[in-house]
Order: sequence, then structure tokens, then C-alpha cells
Amino acid sequence: MVGALDTSFDGVSNGDDFLVDFGTRLRKMLPSETQDKIAMCILFIILPLGFLLEIFVILTTEHEILSKGWNLRVGALTLLGLNAFANVYKVISVGPNGRYFDLPSIQKPGYRFCYNCQLNEPPRSFHCPVCDICAFRRDHHCSFVAVCIGHFNQRYYIVAICNLWLVSTFFLIWNWSFMWASLGGFSPLQVWELIVPHLALMFRIINFSQFLCVMFFVFSFTVFIFLCYLVAAQFFCIYRGQTRVEFLLDIHAYNLGFMENLRQSMGRRWLMVLFLPFISSPLCSDGLSFATRESKPLMDMKTM
Repeated sequence: MVGALDTSFDGVSNGDDFLVDFGTRLRKMLPSETQDKIAMCILFIILPLGFLLEIFVILTTEHEILSKGWNLRVGALTLLGLNAFANVYKVISVGPNGRYFDLPSIQKPGYRFCYNCQLNEPPRSFHCPVCDICAFRRDHHCSFVAVCIGHFNQRYYIVAICNLWLVSTFFLIWNWSFMWASLGGFSPLQVWELIVPHLALMFRIINFSQFLCVMFFVFSFTVFIFLCYLVAAQFFCIYRGQTRVEFLLDIHAYNLGFMENLRQSMGRRWLMVLFLPFISSPLCSDGLSFATRESKPLMDMKTM
């Protein structure tokens, strides 16, 4: 009887431990910084709502729902959107360091000691004050996913922003036509209404529904410009063989030429990962050592 009671209590204890462990992991996944929380709300709530508004309101002014033109456009953009968010999932789940969590306690050639982590960090790694880890080949901290972009998840980040850029381009074109249709047609004299729409509303030059159309276009234009910056920044750094941190520090040692730089960042099957985020595309480096212009790849840690 006592044994049975002990077993039952053990089961309760194990269940409590599981809940505590699950709660701890869940808290670690949630962003702690306010800017991360706001950015994640934009990515996971506002942008999907904007997508629904585009296909069920804006697009229906030119193509009826379930018509051939509507189905074709919605189908293509849905695939792009799903591909983008599948890559967002991989950015978060893989992280900048992949499977590596333990760094060596003995300092290897080319390593630096991180006084925050109290560990030796590999070449091209830098400490993130938000994530509080040393991210391999750290590019930057992305508030929209609340993780660092680094060696193992940069390829997914690049594909995600490229797909979102394509979607935003189509939406911007639709919103441009929709806005001018609501304003009664394009006129150069009305351009100022796009710059200060609140004044145009205040002086009753436009009504509230027209104001909303203008604001929706301004929002989509802002998203488009921001994504243009993100895409351009990534390809600029790939062209130069740098991360954004290395660009700021003026480090040029890892520039191997554009195509090789692309393989270093995206993997050997870089073209296929543009369409299939779950396909295997082995990286040329393990994140602990890297090829340079002046020398051959550093020896693998196991042989050092």
C-alpha cells in the first residue's frame, strides 16, 4: 500500500516537474525586450491581418472572389507567404548556433574570450546583449523573431525577407491603384495629400474612408522600403563577404568572391533553399572555423 502511494506521488512529482520545465522553456521563447514584443506583434499579427485585408478587400475591387484572376493571385501570394513563415520558423528553431551550446574552456587559436559568457568564442562570433549569448558569425539581432541572425539561421532569414519583399511589392502596386481610385484618379496636385493626409482630412479635402486608403498605402510603402533595406543589406554583406558586425568593424578577411560567399551563407544547395526551407543544404563551415582569402580553412576543432 505504501509502495503504491509512493508511486502515485512520484507520478505527481514528475508531472509537476514537466509543467515547470515546460513553463520555463515557454518563458525563454517569449521576448523580454519591449521592442522585440512590438516587432513580433507586427510580424505575427498585423502583417497576416494586412494580408487578409489585401486579398478580401483591395483585390476584390478588380477581381471577384474565386474568379480565375483572384485565385491565381491569391494562390501565388499564399505560397510566398507560407514559404516566408516556414523560414521564419526555421530562423527561430535553428538559431544562430545550431546544435552547438557548449564552447571550449580552453582558448583555441583565433578564439576570443567573452567576459559576458565567461567562455571562449570562435572567430566571427560576437556577444548579443539581448539574447545574452555569443552568436556564431553574428550578423545582427532581429527583433521580429527575438533571436540573433547568425551562421546557422541566416539562410532562412534571407529567404524569409526575400519572400516578404515579393509579397509587399504586389501589395504596393495594388494599394497604389486602389488609393488613386478612391481619390478620383491620379493628379500631381494631390501628391501632398500622401505626405500630410491628416491635414487633408482636417481641412475636409478628403473624407475618412479616403484617409484610410491613403494611410494603408503609406503603411504598405513603409513595409516595402524597410524590406528593400533588409534585402539590400544582406546581399551587400554577402557580396563583401562580411556580416553586418564585420562591416561596422571593417573586417575583410573572409571575402572569397560573391558565389563562394553565397555558398558560405546559404549552403551548397543555396538555389533549392529559396523554394524549400526544409531541404538539407550543408554549410561550408561548422561555425567554429572559416576560410579566409589569405589562407586555407582553419583546421577542424577535432584536429586542433
